[in-house]
Amino acid sequence: MPSKEKEFLNNTYHKIIDAVQPDALYKKYLHVFDNTLYYRNTLIDLETSGKLVLAGSGKASLSMGKAILPYLTRKPDNSLFISPSEPSEAPFTVMQGDHPTPDKKSLIAGNCMFELIDSLTEDDTLIYFLSGGSSSLLEYPIPGISLEDIQKSTESFLSLGMSINEINILRGAMSQVKAGKLAKLCKAKSCIFVLSDVMGNDLSVIGSGPFYKTPVEQNIIEELIAKYKLEDHLSKHIINIFKTYQAISNIRDIPHYLIGSNMELLEAAELNCFDEGIRPLSFPESLFGEAKHAGKMIADMLKHYSGPKPTCMLFGGETTVTLNKNPGKGGRSQELALTVLSELQDTPGITLLSAGSDGIDGVGGAAGAIVNTDTYKAANYLGLSIQEYLEKHDSYHFHKQCESLIEIGYTGTNVGDVVMALIE
Repeated sequence: MPSKEKEFLNNTYHKIIDAVQPDALYKKYLHVFDNTLYYRNTLIDLETSGKLVLAGSGKASLSMGKAILPYLTRKPDNSLFISPSEPSEAPFTVMQGDHPTPDKKSLIAGNCMFELIDSLTEDDTLIYFLSGGSSSLLEYPIPGISLEDIQKSTESFLSLGMSINEINILRGAMSQVKAGKLAKLCKAKSCIFVLSDVMGNDLSVIGSGPFYKTPVEQNIIEELIAKYKLEDHLSKHIINIFKTYQAISNIRDIPHYLIGSNMELLEAAELNCFDEGIRPLSFPESLFGEAKHAGKMIADMLKHYSGPKPTCMLFGGETTVTLNKNPGKGGRSQELALTVLSELQDTPGITLLSAGSDGIDGVGGAAGAIVNTDTYKAANYLGLSIQEYLEKHDSYHFHKQCESLIEIGYTGTNVGDVVMALIE
């Protein structure tokens, strides 16, 4: 039987996921006046003598595209969306890619997107919907780079605990659809709607910036090679491509419209806390670096909190996990929750939920986990060693046995992660 504390956090999680769905966010940022679409007070010119094309890539791209239809004065003439989920009832052409590591489907989808963008003329208008996950779902490598190269490189980047900013710099050097290269290719009048899962909302990082004017600097690539000793992890021909990479130039500026970010997630959590008579304490962009380090920081804050109760500490951002050889199943949110449990153990009065907004946290299919003293007691009863599961990066199987997983599947949105810690 779930506790009232767990019920509160679970209910809050579902409410804030609803609050950052594209249709809810569009209501905040978009309006139509005199048959003209505006983003806040900025007119979005969709007049076209040619085709109106909707396209997108990323975990939330399909729901972003579906939600825009009521704002349009005409039906799109063509479409292509690259999504991790199965095609839905939306009237779009949908292809699937894989995440977090690209597969053959990702390359086929990337090739199709490349050809679609290349086919557009100056008379056409393109609306592109971009969200996190696009970097893996949509790929079309440069000559000399194979699918196996992409997969092994991505796995190395993730296992080394590189930040998403760093990973996307290197991805851009290996790809024909990243780091502004679709903007270079596209002749149509274009606008990009963006849902951000990146702290600071850096448009060059979200989905590897396919339409954003971001030349990759050679000195930055060389710094990453040295910092992570990539020559010990990657093939020589990949290192050579990195070292000889020439950034593309003359990329035109295409307007990008940010329709949601991690801040909306935290703001929705704050409002729900106030509605329930609970004092929220927000720490935006506080989740970064190693999940275990963030977990220890949060546990320390919880142990030393001496303010009024009940309160709910809210943390937003996105951590990383540096994997060892032969890791188990899990993800950054599950590992963070397990780290907090390791630090707090059976400390009463604290319940913590750690989850991704996209509904999929790493490997295993869970969104995250929710823990408290009952979880610790369950682990002891089952004879589970928290430290062993942390060392194996096998948080999924720990939480599965303790019934502390949050499993909801893809949510249709993607604005980073949230941690909510209820103190009573």
